[in-house]
Amino acid sequence: MRDCYNHIKNILGQDTEPFESVELVERYRRYWKPDNVRIILLAESHVFTTDADRHIQLSKHSPGYPTEYARFVYCLAYGEENLTGNGLHPEGDGTPQFWEVFYSCNNHITDRNDFNPILKVTNFKQRLKNKIELLFSLKQKGIWLVDSSIVALYRDGKKLRKMRSVIKASWEGYTCDVIRKAEPEHVICIGKGVAKVLEADLRRIMGDHYTVIPQPNAHLSAEEHMVNFRGYGEICIGN
Repeated sequence: MRDCYNHIKNILGQDTEPFESVELVERYRRYWKPDNVRIILLAESHVFTTDADRHIQLSKHSPGYPTEYARFVYCLAYGEENLTGNGLHPEGDGTPQFWEVFYSCNNHITDRNDFNPILKVTNFKQRLKNKIELLFSLKQKGIWLVDSSIVALYRDGKKLRKMRSVIKASWEGYTCDVIRKAEPEHVICIGKGVAKVLEADLRRIMGDHYTVIPQPNAHLSAEEHMVNFRGYGEICIGN
């Protein structure tokens, strides 16, 4: 991973996230890795996590679970300020749309109200319980989130430059090997941008056993998004 990171740093320069943040995100990812990977959700990247971010500590955690905050959906404190109790917790953090993707991989979706158990319309204590149960269920079912880039491609709501080059460098230097070793039955590529860079390689590795679904924040109609959410369930759960 360090060699891959150094290659990416030559591309991004000062825009490169600290390596310690990359390592932290990987620890979160590995914590939720299934013993037997069946389906990989292949996304773009997490969000830029600064040195100051990592100094924010989670107030509640399980044995082996990282205690430093990261801007990554597998970090339960990302979007849940009650888990840090820290005045420096970033405002408006979190990616609820990826929790909706997770939920769709574990439940058949009929309408948007189905997502309420993991959204802030549900009180914190119950919502956190629901999120933890969801993550353990995904792990048990062999569903694992992997990012195509080991470094963050987003900072302060903006995409970093040279994203395509970074995704390609990360894929060739690290991520492709992770997927090959996991030997999934199916890969769901989240986002057409990722697919444009990696689809030829995915086809060589997976044959017809991969699917491209637009980003959950893509500019689509509500019904189009619902079709996509139902698509996750059809692949991960079955009809």
